[in-house]
Amino acid sequence: MTRETRVVQTVILAAGSGSRLAPVRGDVPKPLMTVCGVPLIAHALAHAQRAGCEEAIVVLGYEADRVRAAVDGLPSSLRVRFEYSADYTAPNGLSLLAAEPSAQPVFYLQMVDHLFIEPVLDRLAADPLDGGVGGRVLVDSQPTAEIDLDDATKVCLAESLVTAIGKGLPAWDAVDAGCFVLTHEIFDALREVQRREGMTVSSGMRRLVERGRLGSVDIHGAAWIDVDTPIDRERAERMLEQTQPLHSRA
Repeated sequence: MTRETRVVQTVILAAGSGSRLAPVRGDVPKPLMTVCGVPLIAHALAHAQRAGCEEAIVVLGYEADRVRAAVDGLPSSLRVRFEYSADYTAPNGLSLLAAEPSAQPVFYLQMVDHLFIEPVLDRLAADPLDGGVGGRVLVDSQPTAEIDLDDATKVCLAESLVTAIGKGLPAWDAVDAGCFVLTHEIFDALREVQRREGMTVSSGMRRLVERGRLGSVDIHGAAWIDVDTPIDRERAERMLEQTQPLHSRA
């Protein structure tokens, strides 16, 4: 993409408590839980840095002061700004909406608990967003056995356009891999769904889908995992041990 449309900012949602990981994280907030000795938030920041980002907006909630202090102490070339979810126990769309005042016209969106074996975020911006779509989601059309399909968000596709998104789809073409490139159109979508259903990130994406405004990019076999449970953490460590972690790459 051209220099004028290069995406240089990411939003990382890191507000949740990670209750399902309690047996292995103890009193450590989920963003600070380590995989291969590195906090989840450090993995996410490294992923953004490798995509060419210059700034990260980290949305905090549970134990916000503790997480902020830890992030401030991490070595990173990214400028890090913090926003705060009004209620970290609420659906995660509220956390995304908290980033609106600081979000650039086009930005990446990451989930703090999604890990990748190689840089993939910038694939979403290989082509500039234009009048055709208001955002793109990274999808996996051939998920491995490491992905919990019962819990995964699925998508239906018409070529690269998303035609349906949700966990309960009876038939689907790919799995949502938890990374997006978005415009401020998503904030309007979240406000709309707030009035009629739970304001999750997925419900906001469904609103874009209803408008024919959500595109997709296939991950094409790059390994990844959503770290929600102790078993997921074990799988993530096995996955990252197979390669040099992103955080250690120049």
